[in-house]
Amino acid sequence: MYVKTKAMMAALLSACLLAPASATSLKLSPELDLLVIDGKKMSGAILKGADSLEVDAGQHQILFQVSKTLHPAMMTPMTYHSPAMIVTFSAKDLRSVSFVLPPLNNEMDAAFFSRKLNYRVVDEKGQDIATRRDVLRSAPYSSSVDLVKMMIRYNLSGLKASVPDFATLAQKSDSAVNPTPLSALIPASPAATQSLPPFWAQLTSSAHFGRFLSWLTLPRA
Repeated sequence: MYVKTKAMMAALLSACLLAPASATSLKLSPELDLLVIDGKKMSGAILKGADSLEVDAGQHQILFQVSKTLHPAMMTPMTYHSPAMIVTFSAKDLRSVSFVLPPLNNEMDAAFFSRKLNYRVVDEKGQDIATRRDVLRSAPYSSSVDLVKMMIRYNLSGLKASVPDFATLAQKSDSAVNPTPLSALIPASPAATQSLPPFWAQLTSSAHFGRFLSWLTLPRA
């Protein structure tokens, strides 16, 4: 079994080296909880400690929440969770994509953000990129909620940030029932691979491997 696994991984790594070189870095921050990307549920274990993810240069859709510990004056710290937000954008010709959040220091800041959702999505030059945005109001902050199925329904709804192709892909795969065990997006940070066995750590730390999986499992819409 070990020999077969090594052979399979060697073949996969060879294919990785042939993957397209164009990729975009999706910059992460501790306040961002990426819930679903392109119809696929994100694994917190994979994302933990990552500074960025590599995605292909096609269209992408992200369901995310902002979570931050607030320190109100004269009160104990409290954790703020924003509404679940949807943003759709194209990564074509972009080297990186980053989320820029307004200050979130107290309850007033948090309440204002929940109403306005005034975040920015910018490229490597700090310029705003074109996006379509919406809010998944019915999604509470809970790991027990099937967000993949909720996004399938949303993407079939024709609402402003929907991408029907992602619903079709999710319905054809098992991701509507089981989250992807090894995310199709590989963290760019080596810290996230420290808990993996040495062979897997070496393989998943390859930029070519990340690009290959993004190309293989997250087709462009």
